[in-house]
Amino acid sequence: MRRRKEFTQAFSSGVRLNAGVVTIIVRPNGMSHPRLGLAVARRVMPLAVARHRLKRRIRESFRHNVERLGGLDIVVLARPGVEKVKPERLAERLERLWERAARRAAKR
Repeated sequence: MRRRKEFTQAFSSGVRLNAGVVTIIVRPNGMSHPRLGLAVARRVMPLAVARHRLKRRIRESFRHNVERLGGLDIVVLARPGVEKVKPERLAERLERLWERAARRAAKR
């Protein structure tokens, strides 16, 4: 997801799934494949290097789970404290969120 309109639609009509320092907003997109949007605010992670590292980790986790996510728009929001979470714990939290999103997609 890249356009402001897509993010606005996700924020207004999506379902929020929370895992502490990471929240995802899930919304059906009417396509056969999922799309990912990232929202990592500068106030949450002031250093660009840290923000980009986090985004790479999220994208990699998404790539490993793309088959089971179906036609969803997913926006990942980073919350304060995410920089203190170890990469392994972050991967576990994301995995749980992808599973919850996949179950939600299967209900449709």
